Amino acid sequence: MLKEFIPDKSFAVVAGYCHGTIIAVLGGVLFREKNEVEIRFPKSNPFVAGQKITFHLDNRTGLETFDITLRVYRVSVKAVVRQVSGNSIVAEPEEYDLKYGNRTADKFVKPGYEYPADNRKEIDIPESTISVTPDYDETEERNKLGVLITKAVDRPHTTVMAFLSTKADDIFIITHRDSFKAQLLSRDRDCAFAIDHRAQFTFEKAIDWNYSIIKGSLYKISRNNPAFNEIQARFVSKNPWEYSFFTDQKAEMYHIQENELLLPEKLTGKAD
Repeated sequence: MLKEFIPDKSFAVVAGYCHGTIIAVLGGVLFREKNEVEIRFPKSNPFVAGQKITFHLDNRTGLETFDITLRVYRVSVKAVVRQVSGNSIVAEPEEYDLKYGNRTADKFVKPGYEYPADNRKEIDIPESTISVTPDYDETEERNKLGVLITKAVDRPHTTVMAFLSTKADDIFIITHRDSFKAQLLSRDRDCAFAIDHRAQFTFEKAIDWNYSIIKGSLYKISRNNPAFNEIQARFVSKNPWEYSFFTDQKAEMYHIQENELLLPEKLTGKAD
């Protein structure tokens, strides 16, 4: 069960759809019986009973130090909202695969749950026009990982990722061409990225949480792009365990260009 690996009062990045577009907010979790999860939102709750959601959990705490094995428990939970009470929801998991490093530590599939088929056609991802020398955000050096939110068929998909950001809220990420998230992005460029600043804030001070969930459009940065080598060097400087990843020719670099900042106060009552 989730509570055997993730402590109460952990952060959750919770995502759903509003008329086909991504909505996402940060909450704190409390585990109930039967693997149900109560999620409390510090400002407002945009979700409704019966809604399909995905929430990301992991057991990162304090200052973040990682290597390529990513030795933290992390999980993307597909769930349904069963109860709503003010700024809290109770979610019932339908499927998850909880990872520690590269191994599965716990897995759950609700009886009767079926993985939805994805019949969407692939699209061409345009090349980024980012400059060779972006104005990087030095304040994010301590925040090594964020949560990427991509558009799957019936609800969003979430995954923890290393990132590099600029003061203009451009986000740079890397992934393997054959990964599930890359397949999703090849069908829909709309995505979001959450930076939760957990090194600086605690559950007890939830009202003061300072976090960013950036919604944007995806662009590729090919290896022959003039910006590739400089961004790669800066990315590795911030996330040194990712150095060997760039030696794989199937490694892809992406640029998420901000369209809007998702503010929880503006999402209330807009969920599907």
